[in-house]
Amino acid sequence: WAMSRFAGVWVGYKCVSEIVESSASVNVDAHSLEIKYPEFEMPEGGLNIRWPDDRWSQEIRLQRYKINAALEFAKVNKIDRLIWDSQKPRIGIVAAGKTYLDTRQALEDLGINEQMASDMGLRLYKVGMPWPLEKEGVRAFAEGLEEVLIIEEKRPVIENQLKEQLYNFEASKRPKIVGKFDENGNWLFPSAGELTPAQVSTVIGNRLKPFYTSESITTHLDILDAKQVSLSNQSTDIERIPYFCSGCPHNSSTRVPEGSRAAAGIGCHYMALWMDRSTETFTHLGGEGANWIGQAPFT
Repeated sequence: WAMSRFAGVWVGYKCVSEIVESSASVNVDAHSLEIKYPEFEMPEGGLNIRWPDDRWSQEIRLQRYKINAALEFAKVNKIDRLIWDSQKPRIGIVAAGKTYLDTRQALEDLGINEQMASDMGLRLYKVGMPWPLEKEGVRAFAEGLEEVLIIEEKRPVIENQLKEQLYNFEASKRPKIVGKFDENGNWLFPSAGELTPAQVSTVIGNRLKPFYTSESITTHLDILDAKQVSLSNQSTDIERIPYFCSGCPHNSSTRVPEGSRAAAGIGCHYMALWMDRSTETFTHLGGEGANWIGQAPFT
């Protein structure tokens, strides 16, 4: 909220099921966070919208000032920060949001604590604002590293920006950057589906081998490999698919009259697709009904 008001921009949050579909009681200290406001040369009238406000002025204000104001705010408030450092850094890991927690779980599973990370030359960087990526902090993090491993779900938002930020580094100082793919073009963290701490553990353990290894890392990787083989060999004739909860109104509202057709949307009514309810196709969130536009002249 403070950044939004200072820079005059919308601030968005990426929500994943592990966060959204959960609950907790949290005690909040209103004085635990001290907001700092950077020195920033504001244009006439400031950065926020006003009346009247033509589209050309809005675009210039956004591209020349607002994004830079958000970056300055992120820098002085250390929204992105170095978590673990090393006196002789060689490899760095960058993660954000849920994948940061997956990374911490993976490191713990591998038996890697902060002291061991320091000894092996491992740096850990937590990104709080994936876009736009604050450049000074991430450049300082990457200085002196031989390799940077970026762990993120879906598209390589952080990875592509980091490559852009480090492109003008001297060739001798520019680290190898891997994330979605390794240096040979093989998938490391697929963009489809979701990542798990087990996947992250496997990748981190293998990427660390040229830099450092230990009995705990080797043992954990062997356990993960054995589990993967065991799971791939299991088969069953039992199929258990999700169904509507008892009393759910969708259980009755998704039943269509005989001879009718329906299309699914986003929500639990999507489950009608695999039920005998004459429901086919689906659309994105907020687009419900749009899939009927093309069908309307033929029905």
